[in-house]
Amino acid sequence: MNIPNDYLCPITLEIMNIPVILIEDGRSYEKASLERWLINKNTSPMTNKVLKSKEFVINISLKNAIEEFREKQTKAQHYQEMSTALEIKTGALPQKFKDKNYCQLLIKICLLGDRYVGKTSILKYLQFQDQISNKVYAATIGPDMISLHLNRLFKNCYAVSIVLFDLPGELKWKDLWKSQYQCHGAILVCDVTNPKTLQNIEKIWYPALKEYGYDIFEGVILCNKSDLIDDLTDEIYKDAEQFSIRNNMSLFYTSAITGKNVQIMFNQLVLSILNNNVLVNRLKESDNIVLTSKHKEEPRKEKTGGNSCCTSLDNIH
Repeated sequence: MNIPNDYLCPITLEIMNIPVILIEDGRSYEKASLERWLINKNTSPMTNKVLKSKEFVINISLKNAIEEFREKQTKAQHYQEMSTALEIKTGALPQKFKDKNYCQLLIKICLLGDRYVGKTSILKYLQFQDQISNKVYAATIGPDMISLHLNRLFKNCYAVSIVLFDLPGELKWKDLWKSQYQCHGAILVCDVTNPKTLQNIEKIWYPALKEYGYDIFEGVILCNKSDLIDDLTDEIYKDAEQFSIRNNMSLFYTSAITGKNVQIMFNQLVLSILNNNVLVNRLKESDNIVLTSKHKEEPRKEKTGGNSCCTSLDNIH
């Protein structure tokens, strides 16, 4: 996760712990570094102009933003470590998970963004992985979808199925598919070679997701086609970074053609959903739970013993 430049102290070039504003030049610095600077100098660290006053105050809003960033960074690192052990396979849930009394969760994830940003290529990569070609896919005219599943139980009791939808990127038809916006995870995709696609995420796709989708969901933003622009100082990367921070979403630089960060991104998004207690409880309580024929035939009865992670399904065992 890249550190926003605003979070770095201009003196040390390290992320700040206690950012303060030097009132006369209006810039923020790490408090201890600025104090050391002002002991022997009477100039601004940024402009080198002579200061009339050495007064400074804590930048509360920046301090809070940095603390939130650190929390998100720690969470992302944790999920990255966990994701290496997560196996997501193409296809429906194996029969071995359906035959036993496991909680079956069905997660819905949507790909959103303009046409030709690479959504279909991302879907195809997750479906075929290293077998994907350099083919340029035609614009999607109707929702496309693939089924995936976790190859092992999550927390030893959840059998997890995933449906990934690729929604059409033609803006004039965006409201036609509004019912599909009700998802547990959203992947917002922009093309780094076309800044307009990021603007449309901010002004059109994300607001539509908030309006038509569930009140709670996990989201990520993808700067796709990053193999074509590898300069992370490019303006679109900076804008995407600010958008992700404002909306508390993880940001990934991906290439569906090379596979860069695509599987890592998807694994971490699935983990975020499965570690969101509100979402998991909703999944357990919804029709997403597929009951076996044994469950359907048995009368509902109170649980008398045993351990289960499906606390909202105490009558189904």
